[in-house]
Amino acid sequence: MDLQAQWTHAADVAVAMMATYGLRVVGAILILIVGWLASRLLYTAVVRLCERSSRIDRTVTLFLGNGARYAVLVFTFVTVLTTFGIATTSFVAVLGALGIAIGLALQGTLSNLAAGIMLVLFRPFHIGDRVETGRVGGTTRVINLFYTEIDGDDEARIVIPNGKLWGEIVRVPSRGDMARVDLRYPRPASDDMGAAIARLKDLIQRDKRVLDVEAIGVDSIGDGSYTLAAQIRVRRPDQTAVRFDLNRTVKEEFDRRAPKPTPAVVERRTG
Repeated sequence: MDLQAQWTHAADVAVAMMATYGLRVVGAILILIVGWLASRLLYTAVVRLCERSSRIDRTVTLFLGNGARYAVLVFTFVTVLTTFGIATTSFVAVLGALGIAIGLALQGTLSNLAAGIMLVLFRPFHIGDRVETGRVGGTTRVINLFYTEIDGDDEARIVIPNGKLWGEIVRVPSRGDMARVDLRYPRPASDDMGAAIARLKDLIQRDKRVLDVEAIGVDSIGDGSYTLAAQIRVRRPDQTAVRFDLNRTVKEEFDRRAPKPTPAVVERRTG
């Protein structure tokens, strides 16, 4: 009889808990779903609204969209806690203390966040610009709060922490359609410099893809040789192809005009 009474009491407690917290759980799930959908809709709305103005950069657009989405998600999480009767004031105090501990443990992540904010505010480069830092380079596609994605020269996606882009030297080539190509060709010291420079200039000007020849001359002089150098301007999409084609053309032309070696005369001795 006592066992039956305990089971009955346990069942009553379970029913009371289901009645008390069951609806709260269902409500919390609904709030999470609505909050997630609202964050997605608000992100889309902010991005579309910013894209209507040509004065707002794509970087700022994504920053505002992500900021609005995260704000809705935080508000949704606080609302769920309130649904279960958790005091948000004490939760905020605990969250603040926890935030300090997490901040100390995640200094690198927070530095990337700070760098992302600085990149958005000062905009040293924009989406679509080519950036080069360290040993990587490519076209910027996405600038988030913590990292930046670029399309590398080998079509690979490269993810760079924002701290690397803000705290180190970043090279941003010209944003126009033109790019500079540096060419260098070693020549033997016996080769006439004036004739070699004129020949190189003629070969470069024959290529219709070359838009401008900035300079042609002798870059360095060594023991038994010197180096010809040229700086030209081409369209950015033609940059690699022009370098490869000119290297081959110049090499073949110089080899064709090189003096033929005199065959050695072998004397036969008769015994």
